[in-house]
Amino acid sequence: MKSRPSTTKGGGNLPPSLDPDLAKWCAALSTQAATDEVPPGWLRMSEIAALLGKSESHMAKLVRKAADQGRCETAMFRVPCGQRVLALRHYKLK
Repeated sequence: MKSRPSTTKGGGNLPPSLDPDLAKWCAALSTQAATDEVPPGWLRMSEIAALLGKSESHMAKLVRKAADQGRCETAMFRVPCGQRVLALRHYKLK
């Protein structure tokens, strides 16, 4: 019985014809997610709560009410959060 060659993470046993495809796959998968530039004046809920010394849950109620009444604007920006990029809501006073 013939044993199969072991494969490694680096693709060490790939046929030479697949090497260009492997380089294309590596380049396509290694790109990082795009982030947005947050303009000045836009704050996350956690930042507003820290500035005012209140809890985030209490500030969420107040800011949501202000947004409903048209006293502040909301927008989503993609920002780095740990090892991920998340779309987080930001707020700005009108």
